[in-house]
Amino acid sequence: MTAFTYTHSPSLAPLTTQSPQSLSATSNPPIDYLMTSVMVLRQPQSHSQNTKTQPQILLLRRHPADSYPLKWEPPGGSIDPSDTTVLSAATRELHEETNLSNPRFHTWVAMAQEINTEDAARMKNWGVLPEEELARDVEVKIDEGGNVVRVTTFLETKDVWGKMNFVATVDEGARVEIDPEEHVEWGWFTEEEVRRGRAVLPLENGNGSVNGEKGEEERMLEFTSQAVWGSVLEAFRVGRELDVIV
Repeated sequence: MTAFTYTHSPSLAPLTTQSPQSLSATSNPPIDYLMTSVMVLRQPQSHSQNTKTQPQILLLRRHPADSYPLKWEPPGGSIDPSDTTVLSAATRELHEETNLSNPRFHTWVAMAQEINTEDAARMKNWGVLPEEELARDVEVKIDEGGNVVRVTTFLETKDVWGKMNFVATVDEGARVEIDPEEHVEWGWFTEEEVRRGRAVLPLENGNGSVNGEKGEEERMLEFTSQAVWGSVLEAFRVGRELDVIV
């Protein structure tokens, strides 16, 4: 079995010793299936001292034959029985889906707590509505000191699923390589592009990654759910709060 390495902030230390099963059991309601999602942020270097770059987040577009076909999402997936912790699961999923290694986990993030009316109207048809999948954030105790993380739970096929989202960074210049059986596109997107739900992408019939392709057009970014969209926006806010991005 491949050993995946990662580093983490002190606030996440309790998650390095607890099994995913123990975390699921302390949730109310108890979580039947636990997942992870990795919000990889970066601050691109500027070629000009007078130009400020916009921070970006890594998103992947799902395969058309998969569930939520052709929707966008951060890297992540279900926790396997062999995963000893949620952080090791997140590291494994990140590597399997993007070939990125040795992430630095900074904190956890839940759904955006406040979505203004304009944003809510614009993203009405972008993904499953929170009320349709009963999406909500619940607190999960992670140590005896009373510290908690917020996990986004949702209902699917009568089971309670929980997703632990982590804000992370990777080494500068790390190369993204996706698994074509799982995702068909990838790209780094700004907060404004995520909020608008539109970005300049290769033509719909183009091949390869978003970055570096010829023949581009502005296309809609449709997310797997509004809960995922809200979590991506929240990652930008939290990333700035922690000075991970500016």
